[in-house]
Amino acid sequence: MVYIMPFYKYKQIAKEKIGRAPARIFGNALAFVMLACIATPASAAYPQKPIELVVPFPPGGIVDVVTRSMARQLSGALKQPLVVVNKAGAGGSIGAAQVARSAPDGYTLLMAFDTHAINPLLYKLPFDSDKDLTPISLLGTSALVLAVPASVPANNVPELVAMAKRDPTALNYASTGAGSSNQLAAELFKSTTGINLTHIPYKGGAPAIADLLAARVQVMFVSTSSVLSHIRAGKLKALAVTTKQPIPQLPDVPSITQYYPSFEAKSWIGMLAPAGTPEDIISRLNTEIKTVLNTPEMAAFFDKQAIQTTPSSPAEFGKFMQDQTQKWSSVISESNIKVE
Repeated sequence: MVYIMPFYKYKQIAKEKIGRAPARIFGNALAFVMLACIATPASAAYPQKPIELVVPFPPGGIVDVVTRSMARQLSGALKQPLVVVNKAGAGGSIGAAQVARSAPDGYTLLMAFDTHAINPLLYKLPFDSDKDLTPISLLGTSALVLAVPASVPANNVPELVAMAKRDPTALNYASTGAGSSNQLAAELFKSTTGINLTHIPYKGGAPAIADLLAARVQVMFVSTSSVLSHIRAGKLKALAVTTKQPIPQLPDVPSITQYYPSFEAKSWIGMLAPAGTPEDIISRLNTEIKTVLNTPEMAAFFDKQAIQTTPSSPAEFGKFMQDQTQKWSSVISESNIKVE
C-alpha cells in the first residue's frame, strides 16, 4: 500500500525543520507543483502499455486484414504494441459487447464493420451502441460489386432486371447471412427495381463466392476485393458498383446510380472506444489514424483492398453510423429480415 501524506503535514514538517518563512515558501512551491499535477490529465502520457484491438470477426476477413495492417503502422506512431484479438459472433456484436464493458482508458478498442450499424435492428444487444461506445474515426469505405457468373446472359443491369421480370423464380442471390451488406444491398435492389430475387444465405463469403462461380447462385452483391481476380479472369461479370461513382479498380464498370439514381450501398470499417474514454485520448488516436492513413504504405494497401480511405472526426463518424442505421432500418422492415 502506498501512503500519500496530506498537504498540511508537509507544511507542518517544513515549519519544524526550516522555520516559518522558508516553510511558507516551501508550502507555496509544493502547492504549485500539486496543482500542476492535478491540472495535467493522466491520459497525457497515453499510451503507457500495449493496446488491444478487438476484431469482432474471425481471422482472415477484411476487417481482420485491415486491422493487422493498421496495427503495424499505429504501433510505431504510438510507440506501443497493438495486439489484435479476434472475438467473433452474432454479426460482430459479441466483440462489440466486450469493448463496451471494458475500462474507458484507451487500452481496449473496437474495429467495427458495417454490421455495427445494423445489429441494433436485428439483435437484442446487451449494450447500447450509442451510449456505451464512442466513435474515434471512420477508416475506409468500399463499394460492393453486382456480380454474376460468366454464364448468365445479362451483360448490364437493365438486362438482369429484364431477366428477373420475365421469370420471377429464375434468379437466386447469395449473401453471408441475415443483416449482411450483401443481403441489404440485394433487398434494396429488389425494392428499387421491383423484381424478385430468392435469398440463399451462406456461412461466410468463401462458400458463397464458390457457388457464385459455379453458377449455383446467379447474383451476389459482394466486396470488390473478394472477386476482383475472378472478374479480371473472366469467371464473373461485374454489372455495376454500388457507390455513386465508378471505382479505380473497375473503371469501366458503371455505378448503379446510372440506372437508379437513388441507389447506394457500401461497406465500411471504423474504430470505436468504450464510452467515457477521455477526449484527449480519442483526439490522439484520431490524429494518429489520419496520419497513418495518409502514408504511401497504407494508401497502397487500401487501394489493393479496393477500399477508399475516409478518415473522419469522431463527430462525423458518429453521424455516419446514425445515418446508416436509419437508412437500413426501412429496408430491414420492408423486407422482413430477421436473424434465424
